[in-house]
Amino acid sequence: MIDGKLRDLQCEWRRLYSETLPWLAIAKSPVQTTWPVHIDHCFARIILDNVIGDGGPWTNKLKSPAIHNMTSAQLRRCIMLGKAIEGGIEDLAELDTKSLQARAKKPKHSAESSKRKREATVREATTLNDVTVGPPKKRQIDIKTALSSSHQSTKDAIQPSPSKTPSSVPVPSTLPHRAHTVDPELHTLIMSASSLTHFRRRVLLALCQVPSGHFTTYAALAEHLSSSARAVGNGLRNNQFAPRVPCHRVVASDGNLGGFGGEWGIDGKFAGEKIKLLREEGVVVDARKGRVEGEVWSGFR
Repeated sequence: MIDGKLRDLQCEWRRLYSETLPWLAIAKSPVQTTWPVHIDHCFARIILDNVIGDGGPWTNKLKSPAIHNMTSAQLRRCIMLGKAIEGGIEDLAELDTKSLQARAKKPKHSAESSKRKREATVREATTLNDVTVGPPKKRQIDIKTALSSSHQSTKDAIQPSPSKTPSSVPVPSTLPHRAHTVDPELHTLIMSASSLTHFRRRVLLALCQVPSGHFTTYAALAEHLSSSARAVGNGLRNNQFAPRVPCHRVVASDGNLGGFGGEWGIDGKFAGEKIKLLREEGVVVDARKGRVEGEVWSGFR
């Protein structure tokens, strides 16, 4: 059993590489002259290689997943380096170069160029205290709470619906293609939620634009937000505003159901509920294959 102190270190490490640093990168925080990466697993790779890799990939020294196999001392060292990046004490570009060289890969950026830029702008650099890096620890409120009252209908929803055929689905001309206007009250709730990072607020507000009867993908949301599908998926976890923020309208790029209620795919506990919600809005879903049919909505503004 994991002791409490180790669990706290794991949570702090996860928040640092998966939320705080990606948020600073997306916001183009001046604490770093350049942000060569924006995705959570890239930040984890850079820090782990420099702390644990000892001149090579961290996977040569530690079994994956790292977070479940690191000692308390290793976690503290990784957190220390992550906070040094967060505060502008360590140069992220230089650390990335070392990590890529350890993996025999050529960096896309020049660490020397980054160093010169950093020296030229050192007087203008913003310290850690000037940057709002996100909220306190997340509230453990998730979509499961929102779905608890309707979970009994899951088994019925996952069965193919004989009355739902493509011809009964509203044609494009009868469906609203314009972005849905976010309800002012909901907008206020999302913006004032202290448990949300800036990036998660952007994800949720963007998702509110997807009209009923349509669906979008993690990739489409990511393109709109200049982020990654993985980061968007993480941002949609524990959606405390469901179903008003319609995370059921987001699917994988290949048409598969994607995540819902903290589980993935057709075998997920709440897959039937996601199918039910989509069908009620007029989206065609092949329940046997767990796939949606139709065009991806991407009219974000």
